[in-house]
Amino acid sequence: MCYALRVRCWFISSLVLMGVMMTKPVRLGLIGCGGIVQLVHARAYLSLPDTVKVVALADVLEANLQQVGQTFGVPPDQQYSDYRDMLATAEIDAVTVATPHFLHAEHAVEAASAGVAVISEKPMATSLAEADTILDAVERNNVAYGIVHNYLYTLAMQEGFVQRAKLGASIFGRAAGMGLKPADFSTEHSDPAQAWRASKAKGGGCIGDSSYHEIYSVNALMDSPVRYVEARVKTLSIDVDVDDIAMLLCEHENGAVSTVSSAWCVPDLDTGWCEVHTNEGSLRIRHRKNMPDSLMRYTRADDWQHLEIPGRADPEFNDPSGHVGFFAATFNALASGRELPISGKHGRHNLAIIEAARRATEERRAIDLESLRRS
Repeated sequence: MCYALRVRCWFISSLVLMGVMMTKPVRLGLIGCGGIVQLVHARAYLSLPDTVKVVALADVLEANLQQVGQTFGVPPDQQYSDYRDMLATAEIDAVTVATPHFLHAEHAVEAASAGVAVISEKPMATSLAEADTILDAVERNNVAYGIVHNYLYTLAMQEGFVQRAKLGASIFGRAAGMGLKPADFSTEHSDPAQAWRASKAKGGGCIGDSSYHEIYSVNALMDSPVRYVEARVKTLSIDVDVDDIAMLLCEHENGAVSTVSSAWCVPDLDTGWCEVHTNEGSLRIRHRKNMPDSLMRYTRADDWQHLEIPGRADPEFNDPSGHVGFFAATFNALASGRELPISGKHGRHNLAIIEAARRATEERRAIDLESLRRS
């Protein structure tokens, strides 16, 4: 089954499972209770009361524990300043890891070693060596592991997968994600949730943060794994020690090609979209938005047309980032003992593309992903 259609099937089956096969919610512990949890994850968990229940929290900041504890009604004795204490004492089935990138590997390995399932924010790690350490721990302890690729679950992408199944093999794809970071986002006066992203030591950078979403989104539509990567990943504008622009040219195993353009130093006039082109037709999706014009299809008979997106206007459904759909599919798969829809294999492949892009920049040549396979 193709990757795009597989994601769609997970989404549909999760909707069937919600309220039908679920007997009790997954007991969830949170490792990291900062901005992404408070602003995005919380909305998803609260919308899935029959699927998941937040029962324990871990964060180094007391303010985060109090805020999220109040949101979910988690008592003080289940709020931990050290995540290891939570893993050792809390009655949990799974954890989500929502900490700065450089901590993902440590937290995932410790959680897997404690015997609980792990759902990690992207990227799974800051290097392929770290990613392989995670996969070793997951396999050794026989626990489920998944990565948050939330934009695959926006309404536009979900309907895009339906339309994609009607088209043939990909020949070309592209994606773009542009934006301007604040001039001081790397200083002590900036938002701490943003400042660490400007630090190489903490796993920051345009390609590993923003570009990551464009890479997995266009590759899901291409429906063929990337084999070769050429790229330029550079710092051209912002005074940071990480990249602020990334340009990738990928060749897929089926011979098709795709491009990804992403930056922190370019105004976002036309951004947050991905395309796939085949001999039978084309799709263009604004995968980061739920707007009336988020999905377009081209055929030689009809030219470009805007397509309706089922559920977009439903006032009961508010999931602009795709997190509700992602977590519904993931926790229902976990409860039923199935493989998680976005597995460690998918997360590692995305990370390998990023690593290949960095190497291609340094070596001025295409990088074969076969050379980056897990040993």
